Amino acid sequence: MSVDETSFPGDGGVDLEGIQAELTAVLRENAELKDKYLRAAASIENARKQAERVAAARTQNRLQDLYLRLVEVVDNLERALAYSNEEDPLAPGVRATREQLLDLLRREGVAPIDVVPGALFDPETQEALETREGRVHQPTVAAVRQAGYTFEGRVLRPARVAVARPPRDEA
Repeated sequence: MSVDETSFPGDGGVDLEGIQAELTAVLRENAELKDKYLRAAASIENARKQAERVAAARTQNRLQDLYLRLVEVVDNLERALAYSNEEDPLAPGVRATREQLLDLLRREGVAPIDVVPGALFDPETQEALETREGRVHQPTVAAVRQAGYTFEGRVLRPARVAVARPPRDEA
């Protein structure tokens, strides 16, 4: 008997070609299942990362909304101080509360936008509430009506300003 024969003595007539075909089919199925597993694992990882991005964006939006409401409280405290006089016994407490709130906001990444009258108007960080003709060559901040703020480098609320613009004949 030669080695090339498909059965061995005492093996009950085992078909090596059939075994080889079955092994090939099992290996193919294993490769397909591995591919499906890797695709499913990648899909799960992508879904996890997407869920993390959505949760982070939701948290960021909620923080921005909260900080915007706190900035409005600062505005109200500033309005109260604007209408108080030197003898008002509440003014020092209101001033201290405003400073405490501004300090808290700064520690959380909220910063005021630095705008001064005479600076060039910047539509990225400023909102023009009114315009008037002035002796300027370019649109320039004439007055700051309400402070603006950034949060982590992005505009939370633009500074609200009055703008002086060049006279019509120069524009």
